[in-house]
Amino acid sequence: MKVDNALNKLDKFNNKFSIWLERIAIIGVLVMILGTMVDVVGAKLFNWPLPAGTEVVYMGQVIAMAGALAISKIDGRHVRIELIDKLRQPALGIIHALVALLGLLLFIVLLWKSFDYANTLRINHEVTATARISVYPFALWLAVCCLPMALILIKEFISSLLETRKR
Repeated sequence: MKVDNALNKLDKFNNKFSIWLERIAIIGVLVMILGTMVDVVGAKLFNWPLPAGTEVVYMGQVIAMAGALAISKIDGRHVRIELIDKLRQPALGIIHALVALLGLLLFIVLLWKSFDYANTLRINHEVTATARISVYPFALWLAVCCLPMALILIKEFISSLLETRKR
């Protein structure tokens, strides 16, 4: 029961954190829409495109995709192969635990390397070509967005092991 209670608390925290990240991702989508709209309208009507329109859209994409990562996993809007779901326990639980563990390892590496990359960008003062926007906050954003995904996979790993043990 203590493990279930801890998993529920982790789940509640992670859901709130993921929803917060999703709201920021929505702002990223709006930035992409507005950047594209201003660029197209400026180019077609006034013969003056947005000078950094492409960069604005790229940065909006980073914000949108990274921020929506965890909530899409929580909501079940991710890609999943259901071929193995026909297996019975304990084989199914072991395979789910293995998949969760591999995913967890992947997101731990992504989190670590994104922080490392953000630090390198910060030290080197990397900026975009036209708008001179600092790039490291976007790499840092990606790292932060990997954290709730790692927490989801930790919960899935433990839950799969517990489900295997119950049957």
